[in-house]
Amino acid sequence: MKNKDFALFFRMCCTSLLFPGRPSSPRSSPACPSGWTKYGNRCFYFYNSQMNWASAESDCISLGANLASIHSSSEHSFLKALVRSKKGSYQRTWVGGHDEGVWLWSDGSKFDYTKWGSGEPNNLGGKEHCMEINLKGSALYINDEPCTTSSFFICAKKP
Repeated sequence: MKNKDFALFFRMCCTSLLFPGRPSSPRSSPACPSGWTKYGNRCFYFYNSQMNWASAESDCISLGANLASIHSSSEHSFLKALVRSKKGSYQRTWVGGHDEGVWLWSDGSKFDYTKWGSGEPNNLGGKEHCMEINLKGSALYINDEPCTTSSFFICAKKP
C-alpha cells in the first residue's frame, strides 16, 4: 500500500470510528403508538372510560405511561382540545397532579405550570388531593378534586 493510499485509508477508518453513521441525514422523530396523539416530544392518549385517579394512573403505567403532566398553557390547550375532539365537549379529566401538602406530577417531571381556577386549590373538606382539567368548560383552569371521583383521563409518554 502506498503512503497516499494508507493515509486515505487511515482517514476513512478514523472518521468512521469517530463519526459513525451519516451525519448529514436528519433523524426522524419516533412515531406514537396507534391511537395516541403526538404533541411536542410526547404522545398522549385519552382514555374513554371513567375511574378514580389511582386506577387511572395504574392503567397509564400498564401502557408504559403516566397521567399527563402539563408544562405550558399551549400544552394545556392541546389537552383540552384532545378531550373535546374525543368527547364532543369539555369533560372533567384527570391529569397527573397530586399532593399531600406539595403538588407533584406522577411522572416525576418538574411541577412548573399551574393555572388554578379562582380560589383553587382549596382542598375542600381536606379531601382534594388530585388534579383535573375542564372544570369550567373551555376556560384554561385546573382544579383539585377528591382522588376517589371517577373521571376520564389522559396518559402521556415519550414515543
